Amino acid sequence: RAQIYAGHLDVKTFKSARACIEAVRQDGRALWVTDLSQAAIPLDSNVALLAKILPPRVAVVVGSEGAGVSKTMLDAADRRIFLPMVGFTESFNISVAAALVLQRLLDAAGFKRSTNEHSQDHLPQEEMARLRLKWYLELARSEEQREVFIKLALAGGAPTFDDTRRPEEHREEQRASGMRKSAYLAE
Repeated sequence: RAQIYAGHLDVKTFKSARACIEAVRQDGRALWVTDLSQAAIPLDSNVALLAKILPPRVAVVVGSEGAGVSKTMLDAADRRIFLPMVGFTESFNISVAAALVLQRLLDAAGFKRSTNEHSQDHLPQEEMARLRLKWYLELARSEEQREVFIKLALAGGAPTFDDTRRPEEHREEQRASGMRKSAYLAE
């Protein structure tokens, strides 16, 4: 499923670390990089503390498992971060590390928004409108739906769900499609 959703991400590639750093700066983002040196601060599970230092816009760079991030990225970093661990290992593999770093930052951002009545939305309104229209156009399965979705997007979109999990009545259908029918019926 992850590959299905990856197609909905806006991915930018750069020819060099310098070009990436320049784009991050032009976009008004702070640059945080993962680093195992003593100069890095821990991203522990204290979201209230993390929320205090979390900038409104941040780009995160996670280095390769062996070499970490480049010296260019380390030198440009506004903050070096690491995930504290217990036991006999120093780091997670890159996909696990990226997921945990992003989840901790999202938790802190949510905490910050929930405790600050003056906080901004996740994205600038123009960017949110662009992404909403793109998403709605991808959802449309007919020209009629396309027209309805365009109007909906231009009107500001549908209200968001408080809970994005599927309702229970739709889960049986999902479970059945994930296993052989005979195994599902035997349950």
